[in-house]
Amino acid sequence: MKKILFILAFLSLTITSCTVIQTTHSFYHHGTDAVTTNSNFKYVKTNVVGRASTVYYPNKLRRDQGAVREGLIADAKKNLSLQHPLVNNQAYANLTIDILNTSKGMATQYGVVADEITIEAVISADIIEYID
Repeated sequence: MKKILFILAFLSLTITSCTVIQTTHSFYHHGTDAVTTNSNFKYVKTNVVGRASTVYYPNKLRRDQGAVREGLIADAKKNLSLQHPLVNNQAYANLTIDILNTSKGMATQYGVVADEITIEAVISADIIEYID
């Protein structure tokens, strides 16, 4: 009986495979280059964040895929501006764009075969206001 249980446990471990999750990250930073150095300004708000993400399934039909309206970065920027709309004399400074790409799938001898890919764009910025 113990031998049969051992064989069943061994087979279940060798037949099933583990899910592998890989995340890659890239970023772009735009500092205060656009801020004129001879103008006075104050920080209105710091660390305002806008996000947008979508999920793709490589093994499914196209109609079952995630929807991106105008592009992930454009959607994240729109989300950012909805959280804190700019008024006169205000601008974004220290803008950072992060792109996170997460793949979930099975490990093979040739690498990971992805079943699900999540792409997320995150935009963070400070809001400054020019003083007259």
